[in-house]
Amino acid sequence: MPKRIIPAALAVGAITVGATLLLYQPAPLPSPSPAPVMQSAPNDARSQQARALNQQLRATPATALSDPGPLPASLQGASHGVILHSDAQGNLMLQADVLHLFDFYLAGREEEGLDKVLTRIHQALAAQLQGQGLEQARDLLRRYVDYRIALQNLPEAGAELDAGALRLRLDAINGARQQFFSREEYAVFFARDNAEDEYMVQRLAMAQQDGLSDAQRQQALAELELQLPEDVRRVRAESVRYGELYAETLALQEQGASAEEIRQLREQSLGSEAADALAELDRQQAAWQQRLRDYASERNRLRAAGLSQTDLQAAIASLQSSRFDELERKRVQALDSDL
Repeated sequence: MPKRIIPAALAVGAITVGATLLLYQPAPLPSPSPAPVMQSAPNDARSQQARALNQQLRATPATALSDPGPLPASLQGASHGVILHSDAQGNLMLQADVLHLFDFYLAGREEEGLDKVLTRIHQALAAQLQGQGLEQARDLLRRYVDYRIALQNLPEAGAELDAGALRLRLDAINGARQQFFSREEYAVFFARDNAEDEYMVQRLAMAQQDGLSDAQRQQALAELELQLPEDVRRVRAESVRYGELYAETLALQEQGASAEEIRQLREQSLGSEAADALAELDRQQAAWQQRLRDYASERNRLRAAGLSQTDLQAAIASLQSSRFDELERKRVQALDSDL
């Protein structure tokens, strides 16, 4: 999906996310509030090509779709992992990861062109759906491509993180979503993202508001936090807890604390099982760092041996092969300039 309005957003919104699996509703419902006025969608050659290709592929029987060949290099070995569902009447069932299927293939559009990308998506849909469900999925793809094109005309928020500019962009994005998707589709595909972005915009606006004392600001932030969906609050709390634990662990390590003292700290915060797992990771990391130091020492000895460049490269390659497996060698080679 397109990049979020604010990175690492946290959450809130007037629309509840609700279930992640809904019966397909093809007719758009009225927006809960007037949508911002949308600029006309881009009509450049690339946008026109996308619309024409999508229309052509939608009219092509699944068995007649051309073979686009192997996936582009960036997607080799990867999979979207999306399993589509139809109800008993053959209608497409909405689920949050449908757009992930689209985005998985759209990520390769710079490598292989839009014609192959859209062909792959139509083939992926036809491989899992048929009849009415397939037609509904193809219509959803058409509207999603149009939506992505329309986003090109939206105002940019800028790098300065101005709350007013971010508000204009968030409203414009929601206007585009309301234009191309029904209320049910919005709830499944976008409500959570919008909730998190809404939280961040309000939080930023509060931080930039003059005339608030520290106590008033903290009170307002606490009230804003309470509007977050419960699952988002839980994730935020976990993130804060892990961040605090990480800082406390670093402080103990700098003070020369023993492994057992660090384990006790982790156990108090995370429980015994998680503390044991982190201790094992510490041991693995320490062992890896020792192997790197041993390798660097032997590599430096070879460098000081007066070998020719060809012989030195061969000796270092042999050293790496003797000390590391194939995956480890890739890591070492990426680090080897400095280690």
